[in-house]
Amino acid sequence: MNTRPIIVVGAAVGLLASAFAVRKLWENPEVRNRVRGMLPEGHRIADDQVDISSEDSFPASDPPSFTPTNAVRA
Repeated sequence: MNTRPIIVVGAAVGLLASAFAVRKLWENPEVRNRVRGMLPEGHRIADDQVDISSEDSFPASDPPSFTPTNAVRA
């Protein structure tokens, strides 16, 4: 019996579960504040930079409600 596919599937499931757990932890404000407290002064977290840039560019970052096409039918 070849156990390699089972190991690969198990590793993938473990990775997904870990990513989900970290994401859920990061949503907790207490956890975010603890992590920020461990960072050196002046260090910014990349997610915060993306959120700030996204808010600054609103509504220009919104996609158009439709995309016109100029297709010619045969």
